[in-house]
Amino acid sequence: MKIFTLGFVSAVGAVVSAFSYDDLLQAPRRSPAVPNKDGTTGAFTESTYSFSSHSWNASLKLVSLETGTTKAILDDANDVGDFAWAGTDAHTLLYLNESSAYTELWSLNIDSGKTKELYSFPGSVSLLKTRSTPSGVRVVVSGWAAPDGSLLSPDAPAKHDAGLLYDTTFVRHWDYWLTENRKSVFGLLLSEKDLTKVKEPFTNYLKGLGIESPIMPFPSSSDYDLHDDLLVVNAKAPELNSATNTATYFYAVNYTSSNSRDVPLNKAGYGACSSPTISRDGKKIAGLVQLENGYESDQNIVFVYELAANGTASSAKNVTYGKTFDRSPSSVFWSPDEDNVLYLTGEDTGREVLWRLDLKEPNGIPVLLNTTHSVESAEFIKSSSSKLLLSSSAIVKSTYYEIFDMKSNSTTLLLDATASVKENRVGEFWFTGSRGVQVHGFIMYPSHFDSRKKYPLAFLIHGGPQSAWTDAWSTRWNPIVWSDNGDDGYIVVTINPTGSTSYGKDFTDKIQNNWGSYPYIDLVLGLEYVTKKYTFIDSERMIAAGASYGGYMVNWIQGSALGRVFKALVTHDGVFSTLNQYGSEELYFPIHDFGGSFLKNTRGYYKFNPMNRMYHWATPHFIVHNAKDYRLPESEGLLAFNVLQELGVPSKLLHFPDENHWVLKPENSRRWHKEIFDFINHWSGSGFAMSVGDSETVLGIESAAELLAEIAAIAEIAESVDGDVEVM
Repeated sequence: MKIFTLGFVSAVGAVVSAFSYDDLLQAPRRSPAVPNKDGTTGAFTESTYSFSSHSWNASLKLVSLETGTTKAILDDANDVGDFAWAGTDAHTLLYLNESSAYTELWSLNIDSGKTKELYSFPGSVSLLKTRSTPSGVRVVVSGWAAPDGSLLSPDAPAKHDAGLLYDTTFVRHWDYWLTENRKSVFGLLLSEKDLTKVKEPFTNYLKGLGIESPIMPFPSSSDYDLHDDLLVVNAKAPELNSATNTATYFYAVNYTSSNSRDVPLNKAGYGACSSPTISRDGKKIAGLVQLENGYESDQNIVFVYELAANGTASSAKNVTYGKTFDRSPSSVFWSPDEDNVLYLTGEDTGREVLWRLDLKEPNGIPVLLNTTHSVESAEFIKSSSSKLLLSSSAIVKSTYYEIFDMKSNSTTLLLDATASVKENRVGEFWFTGSRGVQVHGFIMYPSHFDSRKKYPLAFLIHGGPQSAWTDAWSTRWNPIVWSDNGDDGYIVVTINPTGSTSYGKDFTDKIQNNWGSYPYIDLVLGLEYVTKKYTFIDSERMIAAGASYGGYMVNWIQGSALGRVFKALVTHDGVFSTLNQYGSEELYFPIHDFGGSFLKNTRGYYKFNPMNRMYHWATPHFIVHNAKDYRLPESEGLLAFNVLQELGVPSKLLHFPDENHWVLKPENSRRWHKEIFDFINHWSGSGFAMSVGDSETVLGIESAAELLAEIAAIAEIAESVDGDVEVM
């Protein structure tokens, strides 16, 4: 994308109205499209929320892979869960009906529109996958398993008390408390000629193994893959404490026997694994492996395992090497007709991209393919590697579908997005950051942008911290909605500072022990850069907002001289005191990022603690914190709000008792946007856009040298804290 020149004058989005948060939240949301076996049709769901009826309306749709025309095959699909094509039958879809506590498997003929119930599961299941095998159609799902291995029944007798007793760490995760039940993988075999006929009964394929899969708290069908006679699953290492270890293993599981299936494919000592995928001949399993246990954002390396007859790995090969390929793939899948070719998706320079990896090449370097914006999913069309059906999105538009042609290395639009704005409302920039390396950012313009005027700035900071702002659509933190907030809108800037993903392993890893140093300086230098380069930014009317680590950084900024540059600050589920990170559930996160456990390296938790600078807090501040946030407990928000109130700083607290680390419910999200936007508009005076001549203020903040001196002083204070002292 091109960056706007300063001479740009015309209104960028003059032909469209401003894109509001109601527009965002009521825009139809699509699932990835899945092609049928003959490559003629793709299936997808489309869900729309209405603030008039206060309800969702979903439909199951088909798209022609030749013309892009669509039709709804099931209009009333609110109870439709996951769906998949029925084996090799290109005209029959299988889907999960979730209208009751007992999930049902239904079939749908796409020609006649007729539906039929095939099977009623003994409880609630999800994450449907299917495969046509010589024996029939294998149907695999996931659900909660009781201690005896059976699918948890909705009619199981309730306990008379609600107490939960623990004798080891890892007692809760994300937004739920752990119980005796565990996620597992179940399945059955249906006759391909008569899908109502069960050939193999409903079975827990992991029963007796002592493992849990898919991986919580974000269970995904990408944690398992199917072949004719075996299933490969990804499961947490059962011998290690999940609170302090990220390690997972791949297991090859035979559907009908117990042939050494409790032996993992990969060796102990590595970190998290993901995206297991079985080759077409069933003899190899590829997957992504992190080499460091305890580091959830370590680089993913491609491994290939050759299976022995007993289902264990006869050999394991590290296919890609960090020294020559420093990106971190997020998924891997085999070519449908080339035995030695893999395809990868992952982040690269602020985008989700697609690579091709030829295993016969001696260097094993993935080749970047020419896709657009960010790829959400990729599915081969027919059993051929010549074309892929891509589900993609961008900052400027929601999910759309494309056909990628391998021969021409290009894409053709199949079905455009349901929500979009003009492409030229987004630009990009680079500047020299804290360590002398280039740092990347995006800039977004309001719908009726006029470079002759000045606009307030919304400076958004991402969470993670090992994450990134990417050229992708979001229904939570959507920069376009922020840019159209207020009467005339905002200029929105999103920077990917040190610690961000998609710019190489070294760039990501450098945030360890440096939460408040390198990223902070990058943000200051980036802010200085954009306010000098883009003269339509009114540096007298700037706000900063961030979530999670971004909320930590906003709190850190509040206590610095930079905090006085902003008219208002917003912290969503952020960190008030890094000392309290030991109240989180995934303890490996602070243990890695702060250089050890709280008891062994206490100084690491003091080093860049926003609480240390709370006496300097003075800028109006909006706090959001939710009751079910177990990643950063709600006490962090209460602490910040109480301090602001005692200091007399104008502040508000927004609390959702039914949300976790994220605000996901449309009505809650609407309230979230309204309250935050009202607050920042009040303090930034964003009801008007001044002409350029009205204000010639240049951002006056500390130089990089002064910032480094500030960071050094804080680090010196942290070093005075004895890591072995007893914390009272």
